[in-house]
Amino acid sequence: MSELTTKLFIDVKNFEKYQSMLKCQVHIEEERHGDYCLPGFPDRHNFHRLLRILRKHDDGLTSKQLIYDFDYRPSDLEDATKALVTNNLSTTTPINEEDYKIQLNTEGIEVADNLLKRRDKITEAAYHSLSENEQRELDRLVNKLIEDYANRDVNYNALGNICR
Repeated sequence: MSELTTKLFIDVKNFEKYQSMLKCQVHIEEERHGDYCLPGFPDRHNFHRLLRILRKHDDGLTSKQLIYDFDYRPSDLEDATKALVTNNLSTTTPINEEDYKIQLNTEGIEVADNLLKRRDKITEAAYHSLSENEQRELDRLVNKLIEDYANRDVNYNALGNICR
């Protein structure tokens, strides 16, 4: 069993490597076409996150909600808001001197939806060779391993800080 376990560990590491490269390929192809990049705003992860959050809240959110409920750093939120407003993807409405409401407009909703479709492209690239039943079985096995890892007597938070 030990030889098989070692082989499985190495196979999973290789799988993770290829999966990461496929994700990168999808991102590179989209950047060639200018998708998902906003001129003058290099931190796309920041405004992509805001797009995904706002897409789930049709009525928009306040800056305080984003800071406290979604753990946004004020400076990151300011940059992301500026990126969306400058590129006509959202509007802001002042509430008081310290708080404002941000809401996606029609174009912002379309961009957010396309961002979500990108996830589908990535997952399709990674798992298209498996049938639906095989995907379910793989999901079951992976979740079994995750549950086992989560239930071990290990301080994963401390390890995460040490092993980065």
